[in-house]
Amino acid sequence: MKYISCSNIQNGLRFEYNSIKFCCFMGTDTPEPFYIKKDYYGEKLNWDELLENINIVRKNQKSGIIDPHCKGCFGLTEQEWDDNTKFKWIQIAHWADCNCFCTYCYRYQSDFEKPKKRYKIMPIIKELDRMGLIDYNGELAYSGGEPSCLREFDEITNFFIKKQERLIMVHTNAIKPVKSVLNGLKTDTMSVTVSVDCGDRQKYKEIKRIDAYDKVINTLKKYVKAQGNNKSMVRSKYILIPKVNDNKEDINKWIEETLKIGIQTVILDFEADWLARNSNNIPEYIDDLYEYIVSETKQRGLELQFYGVANQYRTIMGKDLDGIGLHNGE
Repeated sequence: MKYISCSNIQNGLRFEYNSIKFCCFMGTDTPEPFYIKKDYYGEKLNWDELLENINIVRKNQKSGIIDPHCKGCFGLTEQEWDDNTKFKWIQIAHWADCNCFCTYCYRYQSDFEKPKKRYKIMPIIKELDRMGLIDYNGELAYSGGEPSCLREFDEITNFFIKKQERLIMVHTNAIKPVKSVLNGLKTDTMSVTVSVDCGDRQKYKEIKRIDAYDKVINTLKKYVKAQGNNKSMVRSKYILIPKVNDNKEDINKWIEETLKIGIQTVILDFEADWLARNSNNIPEYIDDLYEYIVSETKQRGLELQFYGVANQYRTIMGKDLDGIGLHNGE
């Protein structure tokens, strides 16, 4: 049946430290995300009730009723949607522990609420698996704090590898190599994304507030070497931060370092708070830099993908969302 919806409404499940959501995005008509379960801290879940609520949203989409939380979101598309309602795009972002101190991190926002109670994901995954609610032909994405700081990381990852999950996506700062990541890369079912944001040690210290650039580069080299047949599973991300790395010199250094390491796929994103504050007044030079990155990466033979905030930017600026990689998960 053809109607307007998105992959997250159809099959998305995102765990955060205080809630469960469809995704981490939101439309332009509301400042609040689309919650599946609000104020959640590990209590026993009534999946029959939650699925009933989720299916109401899906039925509304089929009827042409777009929820206010989703209006204006770049993810909405009109297409032939199938009747598969299993959870296919699973995102784990329920912890904030990290060994890095990035200036743009949500942990340092004044309104960031510390988790009241750390909860475990593995029991929930096992319950969903028992109920037959997971489609393993999808994607598992880690995008909370640093995966190497998550005690369940190896257990969850190994479970999904055993289930032959199509893709396991790990977002890490790569300050130190993780054995399970090195093993996962060999299977061609794991991708690793590292937000490097620059191409030299001094700029890295300015953005990350830790002197670990050389360690990150060495880890990336190990990850690139560990790849199986698919040589595009290790990705370097550049978060464009106005007044910090918003210039061609830093962009060029990042591209050059990326090529030296042997990385073939790169990702562009924007500092989220900046875009939220300036969505109605984006400087012309920022758009010039966006076009420069698109052009330079293409000329250098790099595959370019966009993350959520960058796609919000592209939507605001009326950019073509087709033709260049749109990531389904984070």
